[in-house]
Amino acid sequence: MWKTPLAVLLSLLLVVLPVPRLRAAQASGDSSDDLMEWVERPYLEILERASRLHFSEQQFKRTHDRLKDQEKAEKKRLKSQEKALKKQIKTQRKELERLNKQASRDSAEMAEKRRELHCSILKLEEELRIQETARKEGLPLTFENKRAKLELLREWPEQERQIQDAIESGEARMRRWGNVEDIGVRIIEQGQEKDVKLGQDAVRELKAYGMIPDSLEEEAVVSYVEDIAHQVGRHSDLKVPLHVVLLDSDEINAFALPGGYLYINRGLLERTETESELVGVIAHEIAHVTARHGNRLMKKATIAGIIFQAAQIAALIFTGGTVGLGTYYALQYGFFGLGMALSLTLLGVSRDYELEADQLGVQYAWNAGYDPKGFITFFDKMATEKGYVKSTSFFRTHPPFFKRIVMTFSEIEYLPPKAELRVDSQRFREVKAQLARLMEERDQQQEADPRRPSLRRMPPCSDPPPASP
Repeated sequence: MWKTPLAVLLSLLLVVLPVPRLRAAQASGDSSDDLMEWVERPYLEILERASRLHFSEQQFKRTHDRLKDQEKAEKKRLKSQEKALKKQIKTQRKELERLNKQASRDSAEMAEKRRELHCSILKLEEELRIQETARKEGLPLTFENKRAKLELLREWPEQERQIQDAIESGEARMRRWGNVEDIGVRIIEQGQEKDVKLGQDAVRELKAYGMIPDSLEEEAVVSYVEDIAHQVGRHSDLKVPLHVVLLDSDEINAFALPGGYLYINRGLLERTETESELVGVIAHEIAHVTARHGNRLMKKATIAGIIFQAAQIAALIFTGGTVGLGTYYALQYGFFGLGMALSLTLLGVSRDYELEADQLGVQYAWNAGYDPKGFITFFDKMATEKGYVKSTSFFRTHPPFFKRIVMTFSEIEYLPPKAELRVDSQRFREVKAQLARLMEERDQQQEADPRRPSLRRMPPCSDPPPASP
């Protein structure tokens, strides 16, 4: 996402204004039911309506406690499912042991029984990995998202008032990078041109280690993505040429390497619903380049060190080990691109970099004539993705929730009004349709000839994969 592994390696140092606690006005209906319903609503709706809602401190506390109880109950349920799966796996392995004791050589009947047991065990182990990832990674993120929305309902009205006061008093430009009318002339971080060689070396090494997926070669789709990225780049603080590559990857993400090397995954284009959402992610990634996050990161970790750590994860994947979310997605999609093998925890990246790229990305999207709220609608889409595992894919490399949403929407509020900001385009919809046809044709070819190479690793024994929790 936006960002990604090395892009994951990028994000902001902006200090969000302190947010005083809100009023304790009484809401209609003296219960937390209304609040529980609100934490399921989109971020944008909450931000636009919070100042007209009134809830008591008791309601906020009760809702917080209810969320805590729900999370505990869900964790217990997932643990119970894991226990049942482990029991099934143990039973299947004992059956395999009994089979091995029957004879020194397999009869045809025994061989078929062995194949069935192998398939069953592999399928159950895959499901167990998904369950464990859901409990350890997805469940906490899901409830962190809900708590963030609860805090927005409580804190945003006062934050919004402070923003309006700053605008009216003329202090809005005093915020960091508040000189948005100077985009393209101002200097975010000196020395972008020094990062070009660093980016070239990183690309060369990553390719040598097989860490970057193949490029998508569909000319019309590639041309569109390049055009959009360059349009945003021309309206940013970029001082180096932009090199855009569309990767043939299902993962919903993107990443930028130092010196203007921007990689966008096919999955991102497939998942965005409007052009402004796509622009929001691209602008965020370009911001990583203008703020020289890659260079700052490389001072802490060499590209070779990063590759070595990622290779260790890949080795664990091949041997059936489990190291969390990155492992699951490599298993799910069947390649070990940089965007899938690395994680924030592994790299020790500061979340401040992401906040920094959020602010600058909003400015660049706005300056390019796009509605910067597209960034928030896409962020919300990823935060509410169905399934505990799916919802974690994007946030592995784009840390959530409250601080980023407040900072991002605050920046949107600060921006001068601009007429007719673009949300969508006919070309975007046409390219999406063309990409969908391309993927459908590929799937049909795969079904017609199962021996053809596939980007996805087929589930064990061609059974359908288990549903994400």
